[in-house]
Amino acid sequence: MNGAESTWADFQPARDVPILIGAFFVLSAAIGVVRFPDLYSRLHASSKLVTLGSAGIFLGAAATFQDSAAFTRLLAVLLFQFLTTPLAAYLIAQAAYLRGLPPVLPGGIDEWGALGRAEELAQADADVTRAMDREGK
Repeated sequence: MNGAESTWADFQPARDVPILIGAFFVLSAAIGVVRFPDLYSRLHASSKLVTLGSAGIFLGAAATFQDSAAFTRLLAVLLFQFLTTPLAAYLIAQAAYLRGLPPVLPGGIDEWGALGRAEELAQADADVTRAMDREGK
């Protein structure tokens, strides 16, 4: 038996196709992290594409398990990743923006208008909290 026969004999579309699609998304994320110009676009590529890629890989792995408990655990991990990865990417990008890391914007439009104003915004939040505490007492 040669290697080509054993490779195609083991091919299972329900398992292998989602894993290959997931691997494509993970590869695209790696290329995006290397090629994109700034933290914000790199963060976007890494968070969105790795989440989609891991979804394909997890679903392909779940298709191989006959045990419903393993399938349920993989789906729980996938759900947790879908909920936390975009949120973490947003918080990292917001912290970088408020600390003054300028984005590479093709049009040059800063919609928030708060670049690098982290200390000023923190002081304003503290002032509001103190005012609310005084009103509540």
